[in-house]
Amino acid sequence: MLMTEEKVIVHFFTNGICVYRLKNGTLEPLKHEYVIFEETSVTDALLQKVDCFFECLEECAGAINNEHIRLYATGIFQKFEQYDQEQLITHVFVDYGLYFNVIPPDLEQFYKEKSEAVFGSQNIVYGLILQEFRRVVICGSFQQHLEPIGQVMDILQKRNISVLSPWTTKIVPETLGTDFILLEGQEPLKNKRDAWKHKLIHMNKFRHSDAIIVCNPDGYVGRGTMFEFGFMVAISKRIIFTERPIDLSIPFPYEVGLNFE
Repeated sequence: MLMTEEKVIVHFFTNGICVYRLKNGTLEPLKHEYVIFEETSVTDALLQKVDCFFECLEECAGAINNEHIRLYATGIFQKFEQYDQEQLITHVFVDYGLYFNVIPPDLEQFYKEKSEAVFGSQNIVYGLILQEFRRVVICGSFQQHLEPIGQVMDILQKRNISVLSPWTTKIVPETLGTDFILLEGQEPLKNKRDAWKHKLIHMNKFRHSDAIIVCNPDGYVGRGTMFEFGFMVAISKRIIFTERPIDLSIPFPYEVGLNFE
């Protein structure tokens, strides 16, 4: 699983932008820039403010890429309509290769409560380094990468993160080597079309997750996961690959590597 020596965390909010360095589990404030985001939608004025920040980011943060930099946004950004959020996400991804992560209000509150319990103050960045996700879905090739998927599950569960799917790495033995592997607890397929029902149950869990973790050792992404990407993007889910993906026909907004080992 790809890990960088350090990450830079950027928090956009209504009245400014804060930049931190995360190294060995410790946050170091790097920069606090006062910027008033008062727009109610994605306008040229807002994009100019965002672009102005990125023009100077490399000076304090180093290399700008989606392995090293993490972006989080709260405040006025949460009030944008989904279309406007998508416009902003697309702009930042196309121009800078980064994912602009607008944190849902309920997840922001979770971070604040975590921070207050440990540090005595409500700082969402300090909260998210304590526990970034409440629940996730893991995707990947069970034919190729069953063991690494299990390792990612263990890492997440040790941090009190619920894995909505898969719930196990134990495979129904008679489905090994077939086109569609079943996990313990899943009913046998009635016919080939019945595989769609199982796939849909898995994908519907994306809606209830804080992020989707794609386990792709050596960059490999299986056909089944490729099929799921369109649904992930359509419902605006945060997507994090454990390794830099290869052979994506159309790159889409994503991140690479988790914030912990």
